[in-house]
Amino acid sequence: MNEETPLSIQVSPKQLDSFCKKIISRSRNISNTHEALNVLEAFLSSFSIDSQGADNYINVQQALKDHSTVTRKKLMVEKTEQLVGGFVTQNIQLLADVYGALSRNGFYQILTTATNQISRDQIPDISNWVISWAEKSKKLAEEASGYPDALDFKKANINIKHYQTMADIAYFFKNTYK
Repeated sequence: MNEETPLSIQVSPKQLDSFCKKIISRSRNISNTHEALNVLEAFLSSFSIDSQGADNYINVQQALKDHSTVTRKKLMVEKTEQLVGGFVTQNIQLLADVYGALSRNGFYQILTTATNQISRDQIPDISNWVISWAEKSKKLAEEASGYPDALDFKKANINIKHYQTMADIAYFFKNTYK
C-alpha cells in the first residue's frame, strides 16, 4: 500500500447541497449535524486543491455555509428551549449541558433570548436561585480548601461544570437584572 498516493474527490455545489439536505432531514441531533457540517467545511478547505479562490470551491463553501447557518439557527432555538426549561425546573444539570454545548458567545446569546421568554414575574426568583447557588458553592469551596482565595470544589463535593455554569449565569443576572 502506497500511503503517498492521494485520493481525489469531486463534488459539485449541487451534489453537496443535496447531501446536506439529506443529512439535515435525517438528523435526530441538530448539534451533531451542525458539528458535522463544520467538520466537512474544514475538511474541504484543508484538502481541496481548488481552495485558492476558484469559483467551484467558493460555491461549494457557500453551500456549506448556507446549510450551517440553518443548522445553527435550529441549534440555538433548541438550546434556548432547553435553557428555559432548566431555569423553570431549576435543573442545574440541564443548564450545564446547554452551557457545555455552545461557545461562550453562543451561550450568552441564548441566555438573553431565554430570559426574554420567561415571565417577568419568574425572573427575580430564578435570578436569586442562581446567584445564591453560585455564592453558596463558592463559599463551600473556599471553606473546603482551607486557604484564603483558594477553591477546592472536589473537597466541597461540588461539580465544577455546575459551578462554572451557575457562576456565569449569576454574572449575567447580576449585570442584567440587578
